[in-house]
Amino acid sequence: MAILTIPTDAELAALAVAYDLGPLTSARGLHAGTVNTSYLLELGGKRFFLRIYEEQDLAGAAREAAVLAHLASRGVPTPAPIVGRDGAATRTVAGKPAAVFPWIDGEILCQARMTPDAAHEAGKMLARVHRAGHAPGCVLDAGRFGPEPLVARCARVATSSDPDARVLATDLAARVEDFARRRRPAPTGLIHGDLFRDNVLWEDGFGHIAALLDFESAHDGPFAYDLAVTILSWSYGAVLDPAIARAIIAGYRTERELEPGDRAALYDEAIFASLRFTITRITDDAIRVGKRWQRFVERRVALERLGEDGFLEMLGL
Repeated sequence: MAILTIPTDAELAALAVAYDLGPLTSARGLHAGTVNTSYLLELGGKRFFLRIYEEQDLAGAAREAAVLAHLASRGVPTPAPIVGRDGAATRTVAGKPAAVFPWIDGEILCQARMTPDAAHEAGKMLARVHRAGHAPGCVLDAGRFGPEPLVARCARVATSSDPDARVLATDLAARVEDFARRRRPAPTGLIHGDLFRDNVLWEDGFGHIAALLDFESAHDGPFAYDLAVTILSWSYGAVLDPAIARAIIAGYRTERELEPGDRAALYDEAIFASLRFTITRITDDAIRVGKRWQRFVERRVALERLGEDGFLEMLGL
């Protein structure tokens, strides 16, 4: 993955001066993530994480900083951005919005090491995000990946360099449009939108979550959608794993009980989630980092074979 923005030594030195963290002794670009540029900074003998936003403007970066600070204050394990000498949590580096975060040590849990206990903890933390609600004065919009933007993206699917993807463009657009017409009302609020395994850091031998990361896709949306994304990303190896899926639901319910609207929407939101990630992985650069769009076609097929009743039964609902 590319480091898209490379600050000069002078720009990094100026950044260090903006914080009361000590002098900059080292800076190293990190090949992490698929959207933003990341750096490991050493300031005053301690490590920090610099995020340079490649797609958001300064106002968008400030909104995300406010969301993270709010979540951290409500018991969600996510690092809040550090406030500089001027009281601001975001600033400009190399002409782009940026924020500095505490460095969090931890490991990403690979699929082969997934356990029901870990899934239970992930579900619990996702519910904590939902319970936290929107940051005061910072209600988010419906996000970039609703049905209408996804249908528009299907025009890019039709021109993909992948011939197997191109032939799906019309069908994907039709399925998203069908979902939009019959989408069921469900409880909504602040959702993560992208809680994949690589957005969670673990400590203590995967027994405890050190941090939830990457709220880039956070928006106002159905809790059922967020839960469906997590179930599909954590419980699917070669096939859907019922034990992992049930554990996510069980963990979630220890922090927030599912409402009837959540349950009624969950299957359709799972189908929509599989369509969303199929389309965005075809049209983005995810293929460059080994994130195959075909995996979400496989997930959708698995869901459709189960049907709504079978899916809810698998989840213990």
